[in-house]
Amino acid sequence: MELNLLEKTELWITGVELDRANLNEVAAAVAGVLKLPAESVLVIDVRDGVVALDILRRKIMAEQIVGKERELLASLAAVSGVRLTPRAAVHARGILGLIAADPEQREEILERAGRLAEQVKSTAARRGMVFATGREVQEGLIEDTNSPYLIELFEKNGYRMRFGGVLPDDLETITGRLRAAAAEGYGLVVTTGGVGAEDKDFTVEGICRLDPLAETPSILHFHAGQGRHVKGGVRIAVGRAGLTTFVALPGPHDEVRLAAPVLLEGLKAGADKKHLAGALAGVLREKWRRAF
Repeated sequence: MELNLLEKTELWITGVELDRANLNEVAAAVAGVLKLPAESVLVIDVRDGVVALDILRRKIMAEQIVGKERELLASLAAVSGVRLTPRAAVHARGILGLIAADPEQREEILERAGRLAEQVKSTAARRGMVFATGREVQEGLIEDTNSPYLIELFEKNGYRMRFGGVLPDDLETITGRLRAAAAEGYGLVVTTGGVGAEDKDFTVEGICRLDPLAETPSILHFHAGQGRHVKGGVRIAVGRAGLTTFVALPGPHDEVRLAAPVLLEGLKAGADKKHLAGALAGVLREKWRRAF
């Protein structure tokens, strides 16, 4: 089971005496026990009988860390120039603290952690946040009819939805707000608007920053450089990062009403991002095919 370290990536080994020890070998000994590449563990400080290390990973498998304290200390003791005192111990904050768990309870802890992870995943999947976008909405020039519609539709289908506000036409801000929504445990984040071909449209790009492999099918093509079009057309996006699915839909309300039921059905069916994006793009392209 994969665990998110939530930025708490440091370990402290207390009760350590060093005598010309090679710190690369110390880091490699820890990495070996945790089944990580040697370059993923770095000694960051040595002082007063304490060796501090940083795990250069954001995520780790539970099986790699639970109950590994004794094994880790034994591996360190075998490194030339390292002597452990009787009080040697491993300390960490957050998830990495599981290293010091009782090895006799390892299987029980892993089983409990697995059940908890499934509960967290199930809860997150049913929590959604909706963002509107654009200066016109932000300044009250036009009414945001999309967000109330999406919130009502998804809440009728068992979701707990929240309006996240209006995103400005700024890529950095959009990316930050989407990332924050995911960090707050929202399993579904939907934006409406900002998917066009102009230089103010950035929701697709924001999702791609969070998931470089996001699906971004086109629904309408333009010639970049003509008029206000700086991109080749209108795209939507479906990306996934951690437990969160990000979806960028167009702004016109009729298109949101076409796409939302398709999105809902795809999520219910457990569709991957490729199939979900394809289904959304298909229904939106059909609208434009009929129009022309």
